[in-house]
Amino acid sequence: MMRPVVHYTRCPSVPTVTALAQAQGLLQEEFRDEPDVDFEFTSVGFSPKLKYEGADRLWLRNAGHAPAVWKRSLGVACKVVGLAFLEGRYPVLSLHSKGVASPASLKGRRVAIFHNPDSPFDLMVAQQFKIYQTALQSVGLSLEDVEPVYLPRFHPGAVKGSFLLSLFHKGLEALEAGEVDVVAASIPPDSGFYPQLNVVYDTRLAPDRVSRVHPSVLRGLVVSQPLLDERRDLVVRIVERLIEASELAVQAPLEAIRTLASDLGQAPEALAAVYENIPQGVRLELNDDYVASLAAQKEFLLRHRLIEHDFDLESWIDRSILVDATALHRQRQAQNVKV
Repeated sequence: MMRPVVHYTRCPSVPTVTALAQAQGLLQEEFRDEPDVDFEFTSVGFSPKLKYEGADRLWLRNAGHAPAVWKRSLGVACKVVGLAFLEGRYPVLSLHSKGVASPASLKGRRVAIFHNPDSPFDLMVAQQFKIYQTALQSVGLSLEDVEPVYLPRFHPGAVKGSFLLSLFHKGLEALEAGEVDVVAASIPPDSGFYPQLNVVYDTRLAPDRVSRVHPSVLRGLVVSQPLLDERRDLVVRIVERLIEASELAVQAPLEAIRTLASDLGQAPEALAAVYENIPQGVRLELNDDYVASLAAQKEFLLRHRLIEHDFDLESWIDRSILVDATALHRQRQAQNVKV
């Protein structure tokens, strides 16, 4: 009889606490000698898969929240057991020559929407819509006041390690070619293109968390219902190790940034230029602010028909895993002190 396999994946394009725990060897240490189950740890992009049966039924994913919302809206049996909110700079950019210098001047302008026409759900479309909405709402405008221009984008799997840089260059090309007036893309710290660009708005300036949230800011740890039903104990132990990884990152933040930058194929200074307080931002929590941000994003995706079916958010969240993992972590800490 084949041993069951737990498929544990993480996003290859954004910093996650799972990447830290793997780099620190914590997950491997925890499950190296597991007697009756195997683990498969992979860094992989979004999959539109909706049916998880047999050997695929036991899984976890640490990634942006939007694809998980989409899957849950289509009936995939899973639970959110933790959320992480990593603040960052997500500017709206335009060339000086376009005359777009402030959110008020966005009215009537062509805004780039880079998309993947072959994907049933495109998280980058969701992200760009939300960034533009936040900029527009700051001056009383809405997405109806701009003209979206859909442009094909690169396949994210083809540019692992340079996702933000590739998106920036793609946006710059569209601006210079006159295809659009505005793009939503982060400026690499060593790009040398600042003199050409106006930063029309940066979502980091938004006064409240719900305005700042979008798919790349709010990440989740989502677990299949069969894994929770059959081996809840494993999930608790995983989350305990993720708590440990977060605490180690807080104790040595520069090392954490270097580790995540290496995992993403970026320079540490480039990563630090985009994201704020990375050690705290990758930590899993389920506080009221994080859950409210997730609720706001679900409503946003529904309103813009990026998902078709609503569902009850609170029943999708399993708070008990984080509670039990925190208790286990304290117990292990106490045992280590005694030793």
